[in-house]
Amino acid sequence: MPRSPIPFMASALLACGAPDGGLDTTTTGDSDTSAADPAEPPVSYTRHVAPILARHCVACHKPGSIAPFVLDDYAAAAPFSAAIVAATAAREMPPFSADNSGACGSFRDAQWLSDEELATLAAWHEAGAPEGPEAPAPEPAPLPGLTGELLTVAMAEPYVPDAAQPDDYRCFVVEGAPADGPERFVTGFAVRPGNAAVVHHVIVYAPKGEDAQAQVQALDDAEPGPGYTCFGTAQVPAAVAAAWAPGGGATHYPPGTGIRLKPGAPLVLQMHYNTLAGGDLTDRSEVDLEVVEGGVKPARFVGLVDLLLELPPGQAEAHAGVDVELGQAGKLTGPVDLLGLFPHMHTLGRTLELGRAGPSGAGCLVRVPRWDFHWQRLYFYDQPIRLDPADLLTLRCSYDTRTRDTVTRWGEGTLDEMCVAGLLVVDP
Repeated sequence: MPRSPIPFMASALLACGAPDGGLDTTTTGDSDTSAADPAEPPVSYTRHVAPILARHCVACHKPGSIAPFVLDDYAAAAPFSAAIVAATAAREMPPFSADNSGACGSFRDAQWLSDEELATLAAWHEAGAPEGPEAPAPEPAPLPGLTGELLTVAMAEPYVPDAAQPDDYRCFVVEGAPADGPERFVTGFAVRPGNAAVVHHVIVYAPKGEDAQAQVQALDDAEPGPGYTCFGTAQVPAAVAAAWAPGGGATHYPPGTGIRLKPGAPLVLQMHYNTLAGGDLTDRSEVDLEVVEGGVKPARFVGLVDLLLELPPGQAEAHAGVDVELGQAGKLTGPVDLLGLFPHMHTLGRTLELGRAGPSGAGCLVRVPRWDFHWQRLYFYDQPIRLDPADLLTLRCSYDTRTRDTVTRWGEGTLDEMCVAGLLVVDP
């Protein structure tokens, strides 16, 4: 059974970050204290900390959302000052797993606290978490929306997650683009959780080919009730069309690009439910896909996978990975622009790194120093990276297998593992 994403309150702190279209995170509010009351603390909640929490945290840490407690005022936030510092300093929160320090890629709309913001939070805690002068509460960071034509995919009926387990992964086969309509491309998406207190992440998959489409329908038919169990992936060959975690607003693919949807083909809506909140767990979520009929470059995912993965048990640091030329991995004959990535492992995963060496250059493409299965997302580069089909890509994953007494191999199941990097590319 996968571990709970909220085993202790500190690990869920700052569970959200700046939304798509992100804000300047180097500003921590009005810090000019030259004309302030001499008795005013140099770092306070109202003048310095509240703006940081509003930008990065309150979208999830508010009543009725996925976080287990609120951080929307001083009385709520002050008791957690030590936990806030611990979780943010360790880069466990906000939940942006990719390193955005600039040492290994630079990503758009990164949910990444600046060094100045981290220092402000630490100074506030060390000062005893003072409140500061009376001031109006800052508004939470606004979430952007979608502006184009929408294709809404939705669960056909409500589903009640299994309260006997902290995490329930369920896939629902939903209608995609109309069979009698034109070919469409997904250029953005927004998730509307039916029960925000339990919906932990959502991934929309597009099954690859008629065989995969038939397989998902068979999986659905084989289990009672809506949907089928789907820890990890959709359980069939499928492309990611959308990936969302709480606190995110609308997500837009890089301008001028989109993911192709085949007319009449079903989609798979994977829901990850966390049931620790208790109460009414019933959910019926929807996803709005922003679509266009053309005028964009078709983006596609090239998968790097270690299908021969074998992890010995009882190891604090077991390793897997694969070296492969890009052209071989993606059946490419010419250069492509790398727009973003989708890293993926299961619950034993600890770190993931992807590098390149070849005609286009050498260096690190992405580094995930603290993998967390429960906070998966797409990462888009600030600028596309040109890759050559002769580039050698090196994918390295590490795992903690001390909880296992047998060899862990590649697979879709709860007790299996993966080492995957999905590269979102377009032809230049």
